[in-house]
Amino acid sequence: MKKILTTFIASVSALLFAAPAALAQSLPTPDLSVWNSAQMKPVQQFANIAIGVIFGLAVVYGVIMVSWYGIKLQGSGSDPIKSQEAKNGLKSTLVGVGITLAATFIIGLVLYVLGVIGIKTS
Repeated sequence: MKKILTTFIASVSALLFAAPAALAQSLPTPDLSVWNSAQMKPVQQFANIAIGVIFGLAVVYGVIMVSWYGIKLQGSGSDPIKSQEAKNGLKSTLVGVGITLAATFIIGLVLYVLGVIGIKTS
């Protein structure tokens, strides 16, 4: 049973990682001339500001919540229910900040792959 599971996982991994690399050679490149035009500059600036504000608010909220749950954890004393609530709140906050960072990274990666951002050679 263990060997079958290992074989299945290896097959799925090969399919997920090797097949897209082989198929990426034949994919058409997107036409981003509209995105790079002068008319889109206000949209790009708004998107950059909005993403910065949302990310900043998420970080500030994360710092406040970590502080809040840290104080609750310190003040819980020997009460196991309050202690567990504070620990769960800390875990949830850290997961939320991690998701925010991962989403920012994934959005940047997608934009880099599409050629919207990144190093310009010309």
